[in-house]
Amino acid sequence: MTRKGIVLCVLAAFAVAVLDVSAVSAVSSDVDSLNTEIQKRQDRVKEIDSLIKSYNEKINERRSEAQSLENQIILLENRIKEKELSVERSRIEIESLTLELQLLGGEIESKELRIGKQKELIAVLIRSIHEKDSVSTFDVLLTRPTLSGFFAELEDLKKLERDLGSTLDRVKEVKRDLEEKKKNREAKQQAVKAEQSRLKKEQLALQGEKNYKESLIAETKDKEQEFKSILYELKQQQQVTQSTISDLEKRLAEKLKSVDDVLARGDYFLNWPIYPSRGITAIFHDPTYPFRHLFEHSGVDIRAAVGTDVKSAGGGYVAWNKTGRMYGNYTMIVHPGGIATVYAHLSKFLAQPDTYVERGDSIALSGGMPGAPGAGFSNGPHLHFEVRQNGIPVEPEGFLPAVPNDFYDYYDDYKRLGVRL
Repeated sequence: MTRKGIVLCVLAAFAVAVLDVSAVSAVSSDVDSLNTEIQKRQDRVKEIDSLIKSYNEKINERRSEAQSLENQIILLENRIKEKELSVERSRIEIESLTLELQLLGGEIESKELRIGKQKELIAVLIRSIHEKDSVSTFDVLLTRPTLSGFFAELEDLKKLERDLGSTLDRVKEVKRDLEEKKKNREAKQQAVKAEQSRLKKEQLALQGEKNYKESLIAETKDKEQEFKSILYELKQQQQVTQSTISDLEKRLAEKLKSVDDVLARGDYFLNWPIYPSRGITAIFHDPTYPFRHLFEHSGVDIRAAVGTDVKSAGGGYVAWNKTGRMYGNYTMIVHPGGIATVYAHLSKFLAQPDTYVERGDSIALSGGMPGAPGAGFSNGPHLHFEVRQNGIPVEPEGFLPAVPNDFYDYYDDYKRLGVRL
């Protein structure tokens, strides 16, 4: 290799180094700008978390106060504000994650450019070394006027080999960093999807809280006495239901045994009346239920468009089709083994009282649109489903097939509160 060739290799290495520096300088201002925007959003998230905590404290204070319409409306207003903040938080989280993805995209592009240029340098070094290796030591000695020139040439070759080794090491390091950045980008992309899903649920929850408030005012006509009347009716309804189930079971004991073999032999297994892929908005004794300090949530709420087919969870006897102020239109089916199921907020009855239905038979159409006939006290279209054992409401999930955790709108809240699903 000639001195000129060696100089060219050195210049190529210098060019790559200069390109790396210029690339870093080019993106540095963009990186600083993005980091500033990300920090602003993270600071706002901290502020929102503090406000949410404050509203939750207010909500808990109201729950411990006397049962009154005024307190309930104030409680709902605080819940609405808390949900509005949760929606804003999710939006900011999405913005922050999107900016982080933009930042990672720039870093990945810079790393890929750097690897490409270093590969070019490696190719130049390998060609130069290969050219030198193709010339014998004897030929080199003959072409150099002095012995010192020969040794200088030999030292230059060793330097090229060292440069090649260090360049290869740098490429490996940059490639490892690049792969880590790509993994981080993929994780951020998944986080964006998860946050978008959370935002959708928070928006639905916010609308639900607003609907609860509107329904409460509409049902009570904004009068305290009407509010007390609704609470009394609900308690009476639960007591009557328990005694009615007991009477029906005694009267229909023999007939019920032949309706559903699974339940008759003591295997307490029911089907979902509507498969809850659109979301479970409340669970049995739900800790997030806005009226929990007044009465426990006695079933599961399954999100469903108005008019969705409601199927019998098991074979049994249709005890009644009724209309109440809380449940709206609701059906009760008595099954073998001391089990009964209740289906509420219906837009239409399909099964007649005093008739038998098989597991999976259509018994009603779902409803729950606030203000619609038969909706009762509802925060939006859904089916309220209860399981009663010996007349007492029990946890429906203990009788139903398990579903994925992401079917539950408030799964993260349940997990935080230590609720087992």
